[in-house]
Amino acid sequence: MTALALQLRGIEKRFGATRVLRGVDLDVREGERHALIGPNGAGKSTLFSLIAGERRASVGRITLRGADVTRLASAALARRGLARSFQATSVFANLSTRDNLRCAVLASLGGGTGLAARWFGATRASKRVDARATELLDALDLAHAANHAAATLSYAQQRALDLGLALAGGAHTLLLDEPTAGMNRAEAARAIDLIRTMTAGKTVLLIEHDMDAVFGLADRVSVLAQGRVIATGTPEAIRADVAVREAYFGAPAGAADA
Repeated sequence: MTALALQLRGIEKRFGATRVLRGVDLDVREGERHALIGPNGAGKSTLFSLIAGERRASVGRITLRGADVTRLASAALARRGLARSFQATSVFANLSTRDNLRCAVLASLGGGTGLAARWFGATRASKRVDARATELLDALDLAHAANHAAATLSYAQQRALDLGLALAGGAHTLLLDEPTAGMNRAEAARAIDLIRTMTAGKTVLLIEHDMDAVFGLADRVSVLAQGRVIATGTPEAIRADVAVREAYFGAPAGAADA
């Protein structure tokens, strides 16, 4: 049986009297690309924030590679190998593309909590940091823009850099929040190819509204509706599921397959 990278059991999230998540169970296998889809307001972003340690679940348990991480914050999860990218790019606009990646690599190396310790670690690790940054620049097809300020990159290039920042620390599990949002069809196709290449052998859980991206990238798909997972299966099974079409695609029961 394939080991689980992420497991969620009975996850609920309440904001006051409002229940946003209602007993979510989800299994994400090691090394798979797993898409989370659902209509607006289904609770996808809230669920991501719980997995990433930005908020805490009201009820339930989250495990990462078998370890209970329900109460851990983002920084602790990053040290355990979980990284997240956001809908909006999170690059340092005024730093060069290379320095963005160097910062991300350096942060992953640790070396102490004080400023002096970090700079001492940076000096000792500079060759290692530069080598990893160069490796990522080449893989992301951003070597030509290594010395350009991140703010001058195109939107699609900034999203590629954002993926590089998430990968810089060698994370084994990635949360990607709408990685093709705001892109045209050609840019989205290139982004999906890049994700497929850059995340080979890693575990990916992504939120995505572009169904071409979902069905072209994901090994399995889970559908979230009204705070609950209503279906999980292969892209083909999800596409053919009547309940999914009713809840997400808006097709009535008995309608022809999309």
